[in-house]
Amino acid sequence: MGKHEISYVRVERDLYPTPRWVTEALLAHINLNRLMIWEPAAGKGDIVKVLRDSGARVVTSDIADYGFFLDALIDFTSGQVPPAPFTAIVTNPPFGHRNTLAETFIVAGLKHLTHGASLLALLLPADFDSANGRRRFFGECPAFTAKIQLTRRAVWFPRTDGVRAAPKENHAWYVWEPSRLRVKRPNPEAPPRPEGGLVLKKSTPPRHRSARDILGSAARSGEPGTT
Repeated sequence: MGKHEISYVRVERDLYPTPRWVTEALLAHINLNRLMIWEPAAGKGDIVKVLRDSGARVVTSDIADYGFFLDALIDFTSGQVPPAPFTAIVTNPPFGHRNTLAETFIVAGLKHLTHGASLLALLLPADFDSANGRRRFFGECPAFTAKIQLTRRAVWFPRTDGVRAAPKENHAWYVWEPSRLRVKRPNPEAPPRPEGGLVLKKSTPPRHRSARDILGSAARSGEPGTT
């Protein structure tokens, strides 16, 4: 069963526990130990617990209290921020009707990348990047870094009737980082160039290994699960 399986009543605010192995799949490719991570849709703490077990520091928030300790009760999409500083955002966001809420989470997360955050990682459907209307988040977004395809399907609705669950949806972690690309401004006194776009140059790489570096190494070594 997938999150949007029509034979099941939709859970309020899309509160679906994230299986531990799903977060571990992200950590297998990206080292978050040195980052202060904000989990803005912490729910019952499923992702938070795995991140902390890996050695990461995590600040938590959600729009509602589900019994797990939160540093703040805020709406991530409103632009509010937690009381503690953070350098990365990792969450399994609510999708909402026709995935519109998930898109709003991307918009809010990308704004934080322009104000100091170094990484945004969201768990979304594997085909989320295939819609033409979302190209601005992926192919046309300089900050889009990687897609980590899960090689197993997550079970969001545990069965109690003894029948083995058969989830139908594939998911992936989508990762964004502040763009390393700079637009080379054309010289107003230079002769006009043929059409074809602006020249892009790589900016100076940061001192720490980013998701691009880590995922590139994983891809070259043949590790599964990265596209």
